[in-house]
Amino acid sequence: MHRYLPEIYLTATVLLLVFLLFSLKSVFLPFFVASAFAYVFYPVFSFFRTLTGNRRRVSALLTILTMFLFFSFALFILIPAVIEQVQSFLNYLPVLMEKLDKFFSSFFGKHFSILHPLKFSNLREILDEIYSKLGTLPIANIISKLFSGVFSAISIVINLIIIPFLTYYFLLNSRGIVETYILLSPLSIQEEVEELLKKIHSSLSSYLLGQMAVALFVGIYISIGLLFVGIKYSLLIGFIAGLLNMIPYVGFFSGLIPSLLLAIFDNGTLEAFVGVLIVFLTEVGIENLVYPLIMSRTTGINPILILLSIFLGGYFGGFLGVVIGVPLAVILVPIFESFKEKKESLRLADRGNG
Repeated sequence: MHRYLPEIYLTATVLLLVFLLFSLKSVFLPFFVASAFAYVFYPVFSFFRTLTGNRRRVSALLTILTMFLFFSFALFILIPAVIEQVQSFLNYLPVLMEKLDKFFSSFFGKHFSILHPLKFSNLREILDEIYSKLGTLPIANIISKLFSGVFSAISIVINLIIIPFLTYYFLLNSRGIVETYILLSPLSIQEEVEELLKKIHSSLSSYLLGQMAVALFVGIYISIGLLFVGIKYSLLIGFIAGLLNMIPYVGFFSGLIPSLLLAIFDNGTLEAFVGVLIVFLTEVGIENLVYPLIMSRTTGINPILILLSIFLGGYFGGFLGVVIGVPLAVILVPIFESFKEKKESLRLADRGNG
């Protein structure tokens, strides 16, 4: 058992942090968010350290400023534009439903005449009900309901103040935090723990860098491509496809399906239909070429494992579980691989002795 002590030590730490996050969510969530920001923006911090001659405090402040600029752009430029297209789409929805209703009635009426007497009123009633529900939920209410399950109104304000300070602290003391964690482990395994942490960092940073860069590329490429084809709501579709790109196949189809529907029932031309297919097929081809180049080292994460981690995270932890599910899997994979390598080497050693 002593042979696997480094893996046990790290796994126990990860499980403890997850337990604390979910059992004391209101207390630990700001620390979790701040540490995530510090980790994601650490390359920016390293860049400013090089630029300022390793002045850590100045570099940390400049990193926080960069973070503010990034989120300000998202909140005041990108998000309002997306919300505007969402509202426009909700207004267009009755027209689209009418066209869908006519298409299905005509298609099934011609090719499945036995179903013709049904008139497909059920489809129309279902779509009308969905639209009526959507119409009573303004965007602001949807956003507030999303946050109400996690934060109270007061805690949101407090966290918005606390998180930047915590992020600054984590950036400034990142090396000391890691060194302290290693020193807390038994002396005999400290070197192995340090090596495992390096592997985890390499795997996690490669994954996050790859996902963010590819999501950005997918969102921009699809938005611009659909705009040139003449598809409505190109920014909204590109935004959703980029955001969901971390889930295998979901990002692709979440963009392709509505684009094809709009090409058929709104544009109504073969050119628009073919144009949409070209945009998405070329996006997949370019993504398959770009993704390995962006990631300096592949993480070796199987798409099935990514899907499983998202579903399990959502089942056990709701929205927060979905958010941390994949990074958690990326962290645990190097630990499992280290355990497997040791077990394999022990098996070969026993076979050699035998």
